[in-house]
Amino acid sequence: MVMFERAKRVGQLVTSNVESLLDKASDPRKMLLLMRSEIEDGLVALQGERTKAARKAERLSTNAKAKADGAEEWTAKAKVALDKGREDLARSALMAREGDRKLAAQLEAEARDARAEVSEIEKAIAELEAKRAETQAKLDAMPAPVKASVGAAPTRSSKAESRLDNVEAMERRMDFSASRAEQASPVDVDAEIARLQQESAIEAELAAMAGKGKRAKR
Repeated sequence: MVMFERAKRVGQLVTSNVESLLDKASDPRKMLLLMRSEIEDGLVALQGERTKAARKAERLSTNAKAKADGAEEWTAKAKVALDKGREDLARSALMAREGDRKLAAQLEAEARDARAEVSEIEKAIAELEAKRAETQAKLDAMPAPVKASVGAAPTRSSKAESRLDNVEAMERRMDFSASRAEQASPVDVDAEIARLQQESAIEAELAAMAGKGKRAKR
């Protein structure tokens, strides 16, 4: 059943009209890639079947020759039995010879069928290879697909835009730093106020000391 389905699919691929399929395909390149993949899978399967069929033909042919050679040995054995007055035994030997001859002929017929199968498979392989070449030619004639921009080298314009973006980002960072410098942090404000308070306290203390000194002189 599997072999029948494969043969049917191979036949469909061989007889397919690539131009017609391209006209109907929403994505012609994808369709051709899929078709090429199916053809290559079919070729691998056919090549495996050809190998098995060739080995089968060789094995059957070898067995047929061995059986035919063995059949002729019965003739000599029948003569020996007849010389010894054993006509019954000689008759049985000749019957065995005819049985082996028949089996040899059957094996040789099966070997011919296997060789014919090899020829059919080789024909199918040649047709599939021609279809693969046709499909590949269609693919080669198509414009190269646009590659994703990820990892691609930036163009001159994109490089310039990138540099401008970097400059703008740097300017934003500088502006932010300047604004932070102009607007002191709460910690800095607190420290400055503490310093002013300390100065006021020192000035008050100095003023008090000066006032006491004046009163003492009086």
